Amino acid sequence: MPKISGKSKERVSFSCDPAPFKKMHDSVKAGEASSISALINTAITFYFDNRDKTPKDQVVEWLKSDDGEQYIETILKRIAAKKK
Repeated sequence: MPKISGKSKERVSFSCDPAPFKKMHDSVKAGEASSISALINTAITFYFDNRDKTPKDQVVEWLKSDDGEQYIETILKRIAAKKK
């Protein structure tokens, strides 16, 4: 098992359809990911970190974010403006 960035990683091989492979390649080329391997690792980690979350969990998490907070503020301002 090769050492990469101080962490042991398993080497795997898989087949990929051309369209998603092109998107991965383009993402690396655009600097969105350091490599196709890094992009795949991020996607797999995201999948396993989020697969058990319910839609409610995801909404609550988003509402607690900066974007969610801004959304709530906008809605409250609209409600306050209608009451005037």
